[in-house]
Amino acid sequence: MTSFRNGTHAALIAVLSSRRKELNLRIRTVVARLPKHLGWDPETLTRVESGSRNVSFVEARELAKVLDTNLAGLDLAVEALENANYPWQSSREGLPHSTSD
Repeated sequence: MTSFRNGTHAALIAVLSSRRKELNLRIRTVVARLPKHLGWDPETLTRVESGSRNVSFVEARELAKVLDTNLAGLDLAVEALENANYPWQSSREGLPHSTSD
């Protein structure tokens, strides 16, 4: 599996963990609700939430279901978190480049 570590990865982890806590779900409860074919145990989710394990597309989709959302909902939450952490990005997007340089 390709490994990546950037702001988006950190934001995804924060969103997943925050959503689980919002719903008052214990790690064991989330894992019990995931499809068995994923082969997750509580340690796997702990490693995801600590940032030491990546999440595949399929895993993210299944986690989203358990967390009463979908991939689009996760993506919106990640984008909102990124924009909150880096407001200069969203404010500069779409601005014309200065010609006085």
